[in-house]
Amino acid sequence: MPSKNQLFKINPDLNSINLLLDIFGLENLDDTRFFTKKNMIDLNVVSNIHDNIEFLKKYYLPCKGKIYLTNLNEKKCITIFRQFLKSFHYKCIGTEKSINGSKIMSYRLIFNDKNQIDSKNDSKREYVLSFDI
Repeated sequence: MPSKNQLFKINPDLNSINLLLDIFGLENLDDTRFFTKKNMIDLNVVSNIHDNIEFLKKYYLPCKGKIYLTNLNEKKCITIFRQFLKSFHYKCIGTEKSINGSKIMSYRLIFNDKNQIDSKNDSKREYVLSFDI
């Protein structure tokens, strides 16, 4: 039986997404709060993902699991989160912010509408811009 995609032997399900959302301190897929590496450290994201490696490993193809589920750090955890979210048409986007002279990456979830920007039909679409201060 062919693989579902290049990363997963079993497509991620709602249980896996809910586990990761909980680990990252988010309530659900519609939670648009920003989070940073500091939030991830405060929530022990790396440790919590490490504690759930066996659960996550069952989704990945073995060769991909060896790459993404070893030597975990915050960056790899974001990558894992993004990979699982993609199956549900969501993205975890990162934005660089400058706070007190330090550059900090902040992340949030967005729904990945495949028809987000289509220049042919842009005049019919409404957009919302948000600026964080």
